[in-house]
Amino acid sequence: MEIMLRDVVATDASALAHVLITANDHAFRGRVPDQCLEFSETESAANWQRTLSEGLPDKDFMIAAQALTGEMVGYAWGGPNTSDTVYAGELRQLSVLPAYQKRGIGRRLVCEVVHRLVEKSMGTMRVEVLHVNPNRAFYERLGGVYLSDHPYDWDGVKLTMCVYGWTDTSVFLREQCQ
Repeated sequence: MEIMLRDVVATDASALAHVLITANDHAFRGRVPDQCLEFSETESAANWQRTLSEGLPDKDFMIAAQALTGEMVGYAWGGPNTSDTVYAGELRQLSVLPAYQKRGIGRRLVCEVVHRLVEKSMGTMRVEVLHVNPNRAFYERLGGVYLSDHPYDWDGVKLTMCVYGWTDTSVFLREQCQ
C-alpha cells in the first residue's frame, strides 16, 4: 500500500481524532471498562485542535501517514524524554487505523520518529504502552526491551503501563528501517 509520511498540520485535528478513537476502540474494547472509551471524536478533535494551535512542546513533532486517497490512516508523536536520563527520546503516541494495521505503516512511522530523534542528537528511545494493549508485541518485534512498569490512571481506572526502550537507535535503524 502506498503511504506518504508528512508533518501533521493544524487542520489535521479531526483526522487525528478519528484515528485515535477508532484505534483505541479496536485495541481496548473489552480490555478496559467502557468508561475509558466514552471520549468522542468531537471531544478528541477539540483537544487536538487546542494542542496543535498552541504548538507542540519544544523539539516535539508529529508525523501523519496518509493514503493516496488523502485519508490519514495513522500518526506518530515523538520528542525528548524528560522522565529519565537514560533514554533521550520518546515515542509519545503511535496510532494506526485497524484496517491499515499489519501493513508496515506503524513500522514506517516509528522509523521516521527514530530518524528525527537521531537528527536531534537523541540516540536512545523509550515508549510507554498499556499492559492490556494487544499491540505491545509490536514494540517487542521492533527490538524494544521491557524496562519496567508503573501504575496508570485512565479516567479513574487503575491500569499498568509498561515501558520499553532502545539503548542504541542506530541498531534499530539498521535492523528495522531498511
